[in-house]
Amino acid sequence: MVSNTRDRNIDSSRREDSRKGQVDRCEVIFVWPHVKPYPEDKNFNVVDVQLIDRPRIDGKAEVVKFVKLNCIQQYHGLWQGHPWNPRIGDMIYIYWLNEREALVLGTCTSVEQEPICRSEADDKHQEFVYKLCPWEEPKKNEDGNYVEFPPPKHPECFKWWPKTRDWIRIHDCPNGHNRPQCDALAPCTCLDDLQAGTWLKVFSDISPTVLDKRRRVKFHHHCGSIVIFDEDGTIYEENRVEEDPRGHIWWYPTGTIDVHSEPSEPDGARVRVVADDDHDIADEHGEIAAELTHLPTSATVRIYKDGCIRIRSGNDGSEVFLGTSGNCWLWDIKNDTYIEFEEGNCTIKANTITLDGDVTLNGNLTIGGTCNLRGE
Repeated sequence: MVSNTRDRNIDSSRREDSRKGQVDRCEVIFVWPHVKPYPEDKNFNVVDVQLIDRPRIDGKAEVVKFVKLNCIQQYHGLWQGHPWNPRIGDMIYIYWLNEREALVLGTCTSVEQEPICRSEADDKHQEFVYKLCPWEEPKKNEDGNYVEFPPPKHPECFKWWPKTRDWIRIHDCPNGHNRPQCDALAPCTCLDDLQAGTWLKVFSDISPTVLDKRRRVKFHHHCGSIVIFDEDGTIYEENRVEEDPRGHIWWYPTGTIDVHSEPSEPDGARVRVVADDDHDIADEHGEIAAELTHLPTSATVRIYKDGCIRIRSGNDGSEVFLGTSGNCWLWDIKNDTYIEFEEGNCTIKANTITLDGDVTLNGNLTIGGTCNLRGE
């Protein structure tokens, strides 16, 4: 009995020694993610695998499984980090620590799981790509190997071009969804290729763009709405519905802000707020501080930098002006009649003035024409 036990121990040790330090190719058959705190959940993102290259018995490939293998992590800390594990069907490399314990080193490429294309890459420069897609279950062949993988759909992708330093983060990329290879036919060779979808673009100072400006940062929503930041301080925001433009806002380098309710003039309304250092926006009275205009009729409310206010109705019908020194007027522009107060005086110009009610005069009355008084 002692001899047999010793021999078995020797055989076991030899098997462990023969496997220890080796690397095997396997494929993942089950994933055990960590979803609850320890000790309630003792699975720390481990996987079950089966050997790919395995002996055949009676014409069938033998299934050799190893369960709950730990995966090497790139960034990890207590309740923090970037948890990683391969997915079911992925081909992986494992490193044997002993006969029954191994570490998952990472995934490997295969004909069945071809790498994403990087159409602008060469021997010196390769685009950095990080493409995420929802997992769909692959199909097995008669030997139990995963050999047929569905084309990835609805990708979330980050791409950086080292030659130009341009980059993009795009959600549900339509180019990558319609052509998952992401080659030159997708296309995805530069930022100008990607216009649809929801994305954030950053253009470098040497960007080859012909549709945008260099040093620009641009956000585009799936509906078409955009926000643009330019190097000179200009900001542009526009809302769209199914790519149909609606209102927009301009922030200019001077600090002046323009708000429009329609894509172009003379439609809609405009609100303008003028910066103190912007001296280019003025009319015959002086520099304008703020303005509200209905563009089709030109109805306008203006506040001037000296504190005066002017209100003009549409189609130049009438106007009210309020001055800071007490002067003001109410003007019927079309008939050129008005009431004006200036330096303590009141001037009324009209073809006919009707006073309906009692009138008290405290002072002299000068009449330059006839006067008809009707009463008892």
